[in-house]
Amino acid sequence: MLLARLAFLVMGAVVLLGCMDAAAASGADADNGKNILLMKNGGVILAHTGQYDKEFPANAMIEGNLLNYWASGKPGLRGWSPQSFVIELDRQYELTRLAVDNREIDEEAYPGVSARKIRFSASTTSSQAGWEPVVSMEAAQFSRKEIVLEKPVKARWLKIEILSNYGNEYYTEINELEAYGKPVGEPEPFLDPNGVYQTNYKALKLQVDGNKVTGCYELDKGYVHGTTNGRVFDIEWIEHKGEEHGRALLVLSSGGFLNGLWYEKGIMKGPWFGNKLKDQHAFECDPISAAIDVGFKADTIVNQ
Repeated sequence: MLLARLAFLVMGAVVLLGCMDAAAASGADADNGKNILLMKNGGVILAHTGQYDKEFPANAMIEGNLLNYWASGKPGLRGWSPQSFVIELDRQYELTRLAVDNREIDEEAYPGVSARKIRFSASTTSSQAGWEPVVSMEAAQFSRKEIVLEKPVKARWLKIEILSNYGNEYYTEINELEAYGKPVGEPEPFLDPNGVYQTNYKALKLQVDGNKVTGCYELDKGYVHGTTNGRVFDIEWIEHKGEEHGRALLVLSSGGFLNGLWYEKGIMKGPWFGNKLKDQHAFECDPISAAIDVGFKADTIVNQ
């Protein structure tokens, strides 16, 4: 009798796991397995309640790299408080799956720091109104948790609220946020990216020609160049006669807010963000002159 019961339990577990795998596979087939929150896919954080510092920025949650993660801001007298984030997608989607990844955060040094209860809301109206509840879920401690929605939910903006963690009094952390879904309708045209942005590293000027982007920035008289689809900018920054250089991944929201991360020697250094200025003459710079100043030759610039 005992052996028969054990065999029954094992078979039941196999069937249950099979059903879970089938559900996840079905969801992945429906949404092509593309995390639409990632910066490289056009996701951009518009607002957040806090981050510890530039080494643990909110943007790390939509970077797609488990080596980096978000940590809540320095605690007040009563410890950490609930946190929230607003993310704009590149277009409207029908959401099918959501996930929270806590696998590589600092749980060993700060036990209980994993985000726990998380509430998702969606809007198709704006980033400040029209919020409808999607789901509340309990993220896994030091692990990844994914849920399949009972029915698809339309969203252009997502609000994520972290309501609790696993017991740490002072901090909360998340590695990655994920959302999957199918595009709805025709995409809206992207905002014209040409112009000047007032950023946390002073003024940045971008000039776009097709899928190519060049520009210059005020701090250290730097030069940038790279590729873009009009919303996502994958660029190289260069300054100090070419002695310092690295990469940046920036995303332009529908409202003119540019936000992303910059890197040096492959290491994430922090956020780079700012608003597009209405006065296009607020910062004068010539990308070609800036390129020559950092060591580019004229023929190299023309052939970029």
